[in-house]
Amino acid sequence: MNQRQMEILTSLSNLEMLTRSQIQQLHDTKSIRNTNFIMKGLKPYVNVIRLKENAYYLNKKGVALVGAKKQFEYSDQINHKLMRNDAHIYFNPTNWKIEQEIKVRDVIVVPDAFFYSGSSYKFLEVDNTQKWHVNVTKMEQYKKLKDTGAFQQQYGHFPAIVWVVKFESRKEKLKKLAKEMDLVCDIYLHDEIK
Repeated sequence: MNQRQMEILTSLSNLEMLTRSQIQQLHDTKSIRNTNFIMKGLKPYVNVIRLKENAYYLNKKGVALVGAKKQFEYSDQINHKLMRNDAHIYFNPTNWKIEQEIKVRDVIVVPDAFFYSGSSYKFLEVDNTQKWHVNVTKMEQYKKLKDTGAFQQQYGHFPAIVWVVKFESRKEKLKKLAKEMDLVCDIYLHDEIK
């Protein structure tokens, strides 16, 4: 096992699953052919799903090797997770925590990721195909979290909410909703960050 292979397995542990092109971007594996060759060498430690391209995740042996806390479970959230990973690659964070519950008093928020990039902390929300009312509810929770003042006290500011959406129409609706709730939101179409 060489260092690059171990780094790829660690990325799979941290990000749950990655496509071939995401691995190529994260680990600078140069070409499709070279990335496929590297992943073939990791076959004992990963499972593969064929989407538009191969997507990889750790199997039991891979989980044990890297000491991961949990094994990826196949679900209908695959595209959501891959969009989240595109955001990870785009923002190149120094700190990245996925789906970690944030609780302040009686307010609970579970962002798709909480991360540090540039010079500030940010929340990430990915809207792949979710119903609009889910976005409204999440935005209301962020507003309540902001109103507690806890983040401003700890970090000097309330983190911006980064939304990654599939459709232009959602972008405009989220901008309007954020303005109504006095929240700073950076909204990207998925195509803009991948």
